[in-house]
Amino acid sequence: MRKLRNVLVALLLVVVVLLSATACTRKQTGSETATPAPGKIVFLGDSITAGLLPGGQHAEKNYPWWVGKSLGVKVSNYGQDGGKITGESDRDLLPVLKHHQLTGARTVVLAYGINDYLDNVGLNDVTARLLTAIQYIQKRYPKIKLVGLLPQSAFVVPVPAANTTGVAMQTKNKANYTESELCDNLTTVYQKQNVPVLDWRPDSVINTGNVDQLTWDGGLHPNAEGYQIIGLRVAAFILQNGEA
Repeated sequence: MRKLRNVLVALLLVVVVLLSATACTRKQTGSETATPAPGKIVFLGDSITAGLLPGGQHAEKNYPWWVGKSLGVKVSNYGQDGGKITGESDRDLLPVLKHHQLTGARTVVLAYGINDYLDNVGLNDVTARLLTAIQYIQKRYPKIKLVGLLPQSAFVVPVPAANTTGVAMQTKNKANYTESELCDNLTTVYQKQNVPVLDWRPDSVINTGNVDQLTWDGGLHPNAEGYQIIGLRVAAFILQNGEA
């Protein structure tokens, strides 16, 4: 079984490399309520998880869709535009968690963080809230495997004003941290709770060389091809670290 899994991971990564090379050559609030049974893999995240497209539309083939397609499993996508780790709105991590029944899921993927950076939320508040959410899942659903996804490299920053073009990984926000520093701190929380975390920084899907080819807004949100590549990378990571 381990050998088969390794072969599948290798095949997915080959497809990702081919797609990336092709791209580079072109220029609800409230307490928990009864909900339908979730998919085997559940995604919680922001607009990138939700599959945001121009005009407020959302891609049917978002990256969670590609994960389900690649692994042959049902997925549930609870991503919400503007979702943060912090916050109490129906789009934010803890309220979304408490709204949905996760019993029956094998793996839950957490994919938040960029909006906390862009909204200049204090770093200690972000990490404390993430820890609370992870502990909530681990206590309430002890059989579920958690997986964390760090934010993709963003090329929009909140200084000197919102939606300024810039390299978020290198630019401090008004709360005095860069996106890279955010990723470091999120990684620490995930690792302390024994949650495998996908760090995109060593080989980011979206980078300075292809941001115009793989995003529709030139700075943050993937286009259809970007979602596909991210989905295949996430599928490979789940095969290695989750319960697909």
